[in-house]
Amino acid sequence: MNATRCRGRLSSCASRAFLLGAALALSCGSLAAEVLEPEPRPLRALLITGGCCHDYNRQKAILTEGISARAAVEWVVVQEGGSSTSHRVSVYKKPDWAKGFDVVVHNECFSDEKDPEWLQGIVREHAAGVPAVVIHCAMHCYRTGTDEWFKLVGVTSHRHGSHFAYELKNRKPDHPIMKGFPASWQTPKEELYNIAKVWPEATTLGTGYSPETKADETCIWVNAYGKARVFGTTVGHYWETMEQPVYLDCVARGLLWACGKLDESGEPEPGYEPRPRDWSERQKLPEGEKPVRLFNGRDLDGWEGQTDRHWSVCGGEIVGRNDGENAPKASTYLTTRKPYRSFRLIFEGKLATSEMHSGVALWGQKVEKEGDPHSYLGHLVMFPSDWGFWDLYRRNGIYRDDGRAKAAGRQHDWNQMEILAIGDRIRLAVNGKLVADWRDPRPELCQPGPIGLQLHSNTVPQEVRFRGLILSEDPKDAMVTVKG
Repeated sequence: MNATRCRGRLSSCASRAFLLGAALALSCGSLAAEVLEPEPRPLRALLITGGCCHDYNRQKAILTEGISARAAVEWVVVQEGGSSTSHRVSVYKKPDWAKGFDVVVHNECFSDEKDPEWLQGIVREHAAGVPAVVIHCAMHCYRTGTDEWFKLVGVTSHRHGSHFAYELKNRKPDHPIMKGFPASWQTPKEELYNIAKVWPEATTLGTGYSPETKADETCIWVNAYGKARVFGTTVGHYWETMEQPVYLDCVARGLLWACGKLDESGEPEPGYEPRPRDWSERQKLPEGEKPVRLFNGRDLDGWEGQTDRHWSVCGGEIVGRNDGENAPKASTYLTTRKPYRSFRLIFEGKLATSEMHSGVALWGQKVEKEGDPHSYLGHLVMFPSDWGFWDLYRRNGIYRDDGRAKAAGRQHDWNQMEILAIGDRIRLAVNGKLVADWRDPRPELCQPGPIGLQLHSNTVPQEVRFRGLILSEDPKDAMVTVKG
């Protein structure tokens, strides 16, 4: 995605000025033929989730990652209430709780929160124009004895039927949300809600047949509430259903439609297409390689280490940090829970504070050193001080930079790196340059192991940052980030 996009509309005065400028430009051998405007900022979405009866930990990851892979959406997630059916989400306590958000996704399940005044504080923001997406158990929330919540979501439902996989039929194939939806879709496993009423401002887009009610139950729809557009679906009890591309495609289109950013063909409006989050995601892998995101950009799910002392997430980056008083006596590592053997790892790393190197550990195992169970025995690719390879707690230095890495690297700025580890061979690219190609003379030491991010032992404050961390296993034998 370019940082700018082109607009072709010019006023008559601007057109005349453009033609004059074009003639002058042609005489100089150049022509600026387009007016450039900044690309729109991503939509800012608030996901409210938590409560009874569903795996909201998995669902929040599936929804946020899946939708952002399909549209330009950034997320703030509020998950509260445990598994309770009665909880007052803290964000709703503010009178303008939706301020700053382009859309609110309701995926909460608090049926026993029954205070009408509390409900008014929630729906007021939507009535004023904040778009909404309502998913599954959101339809069973806030049973206050009034119809106000049902008017917002667009349907009234008091119960659900049995759990079974059902056929979901596309009832409005010409609607932008449903243009990419198949004529019928078999849910892998689900829970079909019984719909007592579809409100006048709502339009049914998809239905599922209930053998219990002997009726086609609305399960995808759109609604109007006050000044807001609302997209709703009762599909989404099981994360196995929610992770299906058909489901995520539909919900992403629904969110864009609610925000007025879905065109008539069912595609995002210009500027709202999905955007690679960083350099790592923009790299094109060879055909057949499947990218795996080791870091989800939000938390350290899938990783383990000294997360209470040294490792955290800030601004979509993994941060390893210590001050002078809690500096690790032995180098400490944030490691993947999964081991890897042959892989390609594309990432960015930055030494923010101190001059001590960091690195990426591989082909080894966690060991305890100086009372820390999160040290590492194995190979280490070091950056940006002391570029080279190290064999931790065995052979020490095994490859010393010949000057290429130092010339390509940046000491206190982001370095774009690619590690290709196949067999007994490690290759390293830094900022588009191949800087190391080394074979281990002892291939028996090249064993599957977790990937580790290093915070070096020290006695002074230090900080290192990582982002991207896109991995593919069993990669093709070729670098992808080397230029020229």
